[in-house]
Formats: sequence, structure tokens, C-alpha cells
Amino acid sequence: MIITIGREYGSNGYRIGELVAKKLGIRFYDKKSMEAEAKKSDQYEDLRSFYEEQPINSLLYVIATNSYNGGKQGKIPFEFIRTLASKEPCVIVGRAGNYILRENPEHVSVFIHAPEDVKVKRVAAEEGLSERKALHKLELEDKAREGFHTYYTDERWDLAKGYDLCIDSSVLSEEEAADLIIDFAKKKLKTV
Repeated sequence: MIITIGREYGSNGYRIGELVAKKLGIRFYDKKSMEAEAKKSDQYEDLRSFYEEQPINSLLYVIATNSYNGGKQGKIPFEFIRTLASKEPCVIVGRAGNYILRENPEHVSVFIHAPEDVKVKRVAAEEGLSERKALHKLELEDKAREGFHTYYTDERWDLAKGYDLCIDSSVLSEEEAADLIIDFAKKKLKTV
């Protein structure tokens, strides 16, 4: 079982992913833990830009560099993540996992979102920011995530058709969202 979680900033997707992994007793990978695994390999120099991402803020940049989806920029990190996921059941947060593992029959992809006002309040409370600063941070983070995803996949990051399950985290608690993901994954993988 491989569960990938894409998420909007402030949606609690990271914590939900951690909870899913904990409840299932499987490995949890985020940017830092995948980077640590990459550093153990002899391919780290080829993987460095994938883990030390720079915000990619425009589609024009992606088009101008013409280096997404299948070029060396994407091929080596994609293979690395596929190999990592093939070793053991895991939850992967971010890193375009939904796209990279889309053809794996043991994969379930999830996108977690929430209304902007809910995310702003969460970010403001958790990071001690004014709501205005929280909104600005939220916009920057989501723009960077969208740019990263587009750069490596040539697809929109936040479209429902790129995921098996989309969850509005303002409707469910983290616990309920984790349980929903687990239940959905078990049902989907039973039919494969």
C-alpha cells in the first residue's frame, strides 16, 4: 500500500498523512526524510534540485526551461521515488507523488484542501502571524507547490482528476480524515 498526499498549505494535510502512517504502522516520507534517503544514494547530486527546490513561480518559467516530465530533471527523482515506494508500504507527502506513482496498482492518491478563510486562521494561529501575513504566506507556499508540481509533471497540482480522493479538511477532524483515507485505500486496493 502506497498512499500519496498532495495538500494545500494550511489544510493540515501533513499531519493527516503522519496520522495515516501511524495508524497503519507504515513508513512516512516527507521532503526531509526522502532527502535523507537520497543522500544515502550515489545519485544525490542528480536528485539535489528535486529536494532543495526553489520556488517556481510561473508557467512561463516552466515553458522556457522545457525541463519537466521525462527530462533528466524528472526522470531520476521519479525513479528514486518509485524505488523507495517499492521497498515497503508507505505514505508520501508532496513531491508530486500522485503523478510519479499513478501507474502503480498499489497506489492511492489523496489531495487535502480547505477553504481559504479556514487555512488563514489555522496558519495565523499555528505560526503566530496576523491574518494578513498568514494569507500572504499561504499564497506564496501554494504558488511554490503548484510551480514545483507543474515543473516536474506538466499538469495542474490542484485538479481533482489527478487524485483518487479529495478531502476538505474543514469538514473532518484530522482523525476522521485519516480514517477516511485508510478506509478508502483499503476499498480501492481490494478491487485492484
